[in-house]
Amino acid sequence: MRRSAVRLALFALATSFAIAADAQPGRSSTTKRPTSPATAPTGPTNLRAHVGTDNAARLLRSTDPDERIRGIQRAASIGTPEAIALLVESLERSPQIKADTRALLEMARGLARFADQERARTGLLAIVGTGSPGLAGRLPTTRPSSTADSLEEGDPIARAELAREVAAIALARSGGDRALEALYGAARGGGSGQTAAILALAKHPPRDPGFFGSAGASMPAAVARLLGQLGDLRALDVIHAAARSTDVGVRCAALVSLAELGDLRAVPLARAAIAESDVRLRAASGEAFILLSAPERFKATAAILADDATTAIGIEMAERVFNPEITKLVAARAWSHPDRELRAAAVRALGRSPDPEAAKALVAPQLLGDPELAYHAILALARSPAPNAGALIGSLLPTRSATLAVRAYVVRALVRGERAGSSDDVVLRLARSRSEADRALGTFARVALGDADAEDFLDDKDARIRRAAAMASMARPASRSLQRALLARLTKEEDPITRQVLAIGLYGGDPDGTVKTSTLVDRAESAGGDAPLAALALARRADETTSRKIGQLLGSKDAVLRAHTARGLAVANLPDATGRLADLYTYETDVGVRRAAVAALAARAQDAKAPARRETLEIAAELDPDGPVRQAARRALAGATTPFAEPAVHEIAWLRITRDGGQPPGEAFAGSVVRSDGLAVPIVFDEEGFALVPGLPPGEARLVLAPRLPAYKETKKP
Repeated sequence: MRRSAVRLALFALATSFAIAADAQPGRSSTTKRPTSPATAPTGPTNLRAHVGTDNAARLLRSTDPDERIRGIQRAASIGTPEAIALLVESLERSPQIKADTRALLEMARGLARFADQERARTGLLAIVGTGSPGLAGRLPTTRPSSTADSLEEGDPIARAELAREVAAIALARSGGDRALEALYGAARGGGSGQTAAILALAKHPPRDPGFFGSAGASMPAAVARLLGQLGDLRALDVIHAAARSTDVGVRCAALVSLAELGDLRAVPLARAAIAESDVRLRAASGEAFILLSAPERFKATAAILADDATTAIGIEMAERVFNPEITKLVAARAWSHPDRELRAAAVRALGRSPDPEAAKALVAPQLLGDPELAYHAILALARSPAPNAGALIGSLLPTRSATLAVRAYVVRALVRGERAGSSDDVVLRLARSRSEADRALGTFARVALGDADAEDFLDDKDARIRRAAAMASMARPASRSLQRALLARLTKEEDPITRQVLAIGLYGGDPDGTVKTSTLVDRAESAGGDAPLAALALARRADETTSRKIGQLLGSKDAVLRAHTARGLAVANLPDATGRLADLYTYETDVGVRRAAVAALAARAQDAKAPARRETLEIAAELDPDGPVRQAARRALAGATTPFAEPAVHEIAWLRITRDGGQPPGEAFAGSVVRSDGLAVPIVFDEEGFALVPGLPPGEARLVLAPRLPAYKETKKP
C-alpha cells in the first residue's frame, strides 16, 4: 500500500512538471507549440521520460483532436528515442492524425528537431508523401458534426501542403544522404510530395558533387527545371543528357535549364530543335537563344512571330528581343490580327521596346480608333522606354484621347520623371474645368505631381474631387498632418465611397484616436475597401474591451483582415498580444499573414524574453517555406524590430474595370489594392472605370473589389 502511494506521488510530480511546461506567459490559449528546431531538448530523467512518454501515448490515442496535438507536442518535447518512435508509430497507424492537417503540421515541426535520426526521418518522409485530405480531413472524430465549430479551421488542403513543405525542408536541412536521395526521388517521381521536395532541394542543395548522377535522359521535366533553378553547375552534365531525351517535355525543360545556367552547349542543341515542327521545341529553343544572348535570337523570334501557329509565343519573346524587323512584325499583329487578346499582347510587347518606331506604332489609327485597344496602347506608351514616348503622349492631349493621355502623362511623370510645360498647362485647365469629371482628373494629376496639396480639396462640395485628392495623396510620403486632415474629413463625410478612400489616413494607425473605436469596428466588419486599415487601427488600440473583437478578426476567413489585425498588434498594449500572434502563426497557411505575424512579433521588443515569441521566430527562421519569412525571423532573433525594409522606390498602377461587354461602369466603384508588402489601401474607380494608384512598392499587387454601395446624392443645405 505504501509502495503504491509512493508510485502515485512520483506520477503526480512528473505530471505536474509536464503541465507546468505548458504554461507560458503572454499566451492566449492553452495549446503549446513545439519547441523550435534550433533548441536542443533537455535530457529528462529516465523516470520522467517514461512517465511523460506514457502520458503522451495516452494523449495520442485520444479521440479529441486537441489532445492528440498536445500528445505530439509532449512527445517532441521529451525527445528520447522512445518518444520519437512513439510519434512515428502514431503517424503511421493513426488515421485520425493523418486526416488532421493541424496534427500533421505539428508532427512535421516536432520531428524536424530530430531529422538527424533515422526514425525521425522516416516520419518526415511519410509526411512529405502524405496525400491531400478530402472532406474527411475537415471533420474531427470526436465532436458532434452538427456543431458549428466541428469543421477544421482554415484550409486543410493548404495546411497539408504546408506540413509537407516543413517536413521536406527539415529533411533537406539535415544533409543526410538517404534523406536527400529520398527527396530527390520524390521530386523525380511526382505525386503529392513533388512540389515540397523540389522546394526543399532548391533551398538546401545537396553538397555531394556527384549527387545528381550522370544519366539524365529519364528524369521528369519538373526535375530538369529544378536543376536549372538550383544554379548548381555540378548538374550541368545531367541536364545536358536530359536535353537529348526523346521526351519532348524533358528536352524542352533541359534546354531552358542549360541556358539559365549559361551553358553554351545549349546553342547547338537549340539550333537542331528549332528546325523541328513541334511548337514546344521551337519555343524552348527561342527561349534558350534569348537567355544566352545568342545571335540567332533575332532570327528565331522573327520566324516564330511570322508563323501563325506560334505567333503568341513570338509576341512573348518579342518583349525581350528588339530590332526593326521584329517591331514591324509585332506592329502588324497589333493592328490587324483577328484575335483581340493577341492584339492586346502585341500592344504590350510594343510598349516594352526601346525602338522609337515601336512607340509610333502605338499611336496608329488602327489602335486609337478602337476604344478598347486605345486604352492598351496609351497605357503601353505611358511606360515605354522609347525616347519619343513622352512627346507622343503630349501630341494626344488635343485629341479625343485627351483624358487617357493625361493619365499616361501622370504615370510617365511619376515613373520616369518626365515633365513637360505644355502638358502641365493642359492638366491645369482640366483642374479648372466646369466639367466635374475633368476637374477631378485635373485635381488628381496636380496633387499626384506635387503641384497642389490634397488638403486644399478635401472639403470640396463634389465628392469626386474629394476622392481624387485622397487617391492622389498616396503619391507622396504621408505626413502626420495629411493623415490628420484625411481622418478629420472622414469623421464628417457623408458619401460612403469617399469615406472608404479617406481611410487612407488610417495607414499610420490613427495614434490620435480621431476615428471612434465603434466606427473602426463597424468598418472592419464591412468588407469595404477600408476594412483592412480599420482592422489595423483597431488592433493598435486593442485593450480588454475590444479583446473579443480582435480575436474574431484574427480568426476571420479573410486573410487580408487577419494580416492587418496582426500588423496592428505589433504596438498594441493588449497583455496577450504576443501570444495571439504566436497562435496566429502556428497553423496559418497564407504567406501574407505569416509575414505580418512575424513582423509584428519582431516589433514587440518588450516581449523579447517571452518563450512564445522566441519559439515562433525560431520555427519561422528554420522551417517556414517562404524565404522572406525566414529572413525576417532571423533578423528579428538578431534584434531587428523592423525586419522588412521600406521600399526605396515606388510605382503607380493604372487599373480599369468594365461591365460585361466592355462598357464603362458609369458610376464609382470602391475596392482596395493589396500591395506587394501586404498592405491593403482603399481605392475608387471613377465613372469611366479608371483608377490610378500611386505610391505602390514594386512587386505583384492584387485588386479586391468592395461590395456595391447605394448611390450617393448631394443634398443642398439651406
